[in-house]
Amino acid sequence: MKHSVCFIDDKIPVSQYGEYFNDTDIISGSVIKYLLQQPNTEWSDSVVKSMCEKLLSEPQKLAVSAFTSPAFYSNYIKETVYSPEIVIYDWDYNWGPGDNQSEEYLLEILQHSFTMVFIFSEQDNIEEITQVTSGGHFKPYKNRLMVVDKNKKNSVKTILSKFETKEKNNFSFAYGQKMIFESNRAINKVLSDISLLSIENYYASISSKEENGKYFFSKYDFIDAIIPRYKNELSKFEWREMSIKRAKPKIQEIKAVWAHRLYDNTPSSNVLMGDIVKNDKGLYYLVISSDCHLERFWKKNGGYVSLIPLLKMNSAKGKNQVKLLLNNQSKISSLTNSQSAITILPTVPVATSKYCDFILIPKGIKSIEIKKGDNPNEAVLTYDVFAGYSKVVSLLDPFKSPLIQFVMDNISGYGCPDFPPSMQKYLSDCIKRCRK
Repeated sequence: MKHSVCFIDDKIPVSQYGEYFNDTDIISGSVIKYLLQQPNTEWSDSVVKSMCEKLLSEPQKLAVSAFTSPAFYSNYIKETVYSPEIVIYDWDYNWGPGDNQSEEYLLEILQHSFTMVFIFSEQDNIEEITQVTSGGHFKPYKNRLMVVDKNKKNSVKTILSKFETKEKNNFSFAYGQKMIFESNRAINKVLSDISLLSIENYYASISSKEENGKYFFSKYDFIDAIIPRYKNELSKFEWREMSIKRAKPKIQEIKAVWAHRLYDNTPSSNVLMGDIVKNDKGLYYLVISSDCHLERFWKKNGGYVSLIPLLKMNSAKGKNQVKLLLNNQSKISSLTNSQSAITILPTVPVATSKYCDFILIPKGIKSIEIKKGDNPNEAVLTYDVFAGYSKVVSLLDPFKSPLIQFVMDNISGYGCPDFPPSMQKYLSDCIKRCRK
């Protein structure tokens, strides 16, 4: 698959052919080729012309497109599925004195895509640009940013070499374009199947709510119906092998990876099962009331939301719980395999780049009554109504459902008498003999 490259530079002279092309829209590689072939095209910057020629000289490797302003790029990606792997970004525009829009648009590109950005600039600006982009908001993206001297003849080779090195050692660059393509294929296949059904029957079949002779269809109804089929289609994606040199990972990176796998920080107005919430007193809880009941909160729950307390491990109460229920031989191999009535909810992102480990205590279940006020019986519980509590993150599956089951088992599960020491020893000896 070709690498997709986007060149953002206001010196691409597409405006000279305004009767044919829109200079505020995406500029395809074929349009750039047309500009280069026309003898009357006036290129105000020979370096930009040279860059366009070099990019188009490798059609087997590169799929090229362009914009004349990062503002036009920003507008385009808000309306279209477009995610180039490489962006060559001109830094200098006539924004006006003291304006930092180049920085703002650059940060937007980095935050909303996995692309590598090569800042295209004159030699005398490189030191200043490097200082701006090496810290602050840009610091997390330093491995995806590089400043390129626009006057160097081998600039395209440098860009491709850097990208190919990154492709060998970075998940997003190894699989990103393929995953975007396969994700699009998968969702189109699911939607194609649904299109064979009438909208009335589809609504009636999966709607969670009916009122006054009408079916009400929420995004959660749609997600629940679509995701299993989507996952099945996506599983047909063929992965190419990728090997990484084994190294001891840094603990901060382990935390970041697991914070990404376990939690979702997407803002939500509705309270949902698996939400980790914080109250005005700084105390943390896990919401365990079911989504079905939270959607009709006062009718189904009578105004009560159920929470499980979370204690910071490094707090006095957290340490006390560890001493009471865990010992030096205790091993927690998963959220639900703790060999105890508590478990640890690790690396919760309570703030940007700040992670906290929490002790989860099922036995400490707490119910809070929320007065209905003017809300109808069918009303969903929202954070506006859940006064004094705010969402931190949501726990994701496949971790959320087993953890909720672990909690319920510890609240109401059946106990069983322990074997006496003699029987425990006998069973241990049996295991040892089988392992020989």
